[in-house]
Amino acid sequence: MRNKDLRNRYCLNSLVFKGAIAVLVIASLLSQARASEPIIDTSKAVIHHSASPDMSAKVIDKYHKSKGWKCIGYHFVIRTNGDIEKGRPLTMKGAHAKGRNNYIGICLTGYDHFTKAQIKSLCFLLNKLGVSHIERHHEKCPGNGLDMQYVRNNLVKKEIVLVGRAK
Repeated sequence: MRNKDLRNRYCLNSLVFKGAIAVLVIASLLSQARASEPIIDTSKAVIHHSASPDMSAKVIDKYHKSKGWKCIGYHFVIRTNGDIEKGRPLTMKGAHAKGRNNYIGICLTGYDHFTKAQIKSLCFLLNKLGVSHIERHHEKCPGNGLDMQYVRNNLVKKEIVLVGRAK
């Protein structure tokens, strides 16, 4: 396989998902991830912010490559207008959260305040992927502007934690 073919197969394809087409594309990406070697736990996600003005997954990909990475570290980028852009394929381990790179990496563009469109798209994406467990990257990422409890409450599949012993 030529280098260009490998890059296209394993890295950024710069797709923007909108409306009904998003459901089909995300379902296809998820089925590819589940059919391949289980590198990614698609029931878990780490949420990040870009700590930058609004920018495309393609720009983030270029920046990550300039740091010597193979390609963008996140699996998805959510722009301020709510567009969901594809980053690293779900068939490829992330490069976004040390010790949790086997979780789906989702980056919201911006610093500490996020748009209603971003929050709506984040909830949509998490539910379409079947995510039941979400975590912050760290205490200050994705920032206090994202109400993680609100997002957790809007997950269709919620992680249930049992306390005590089974009888």
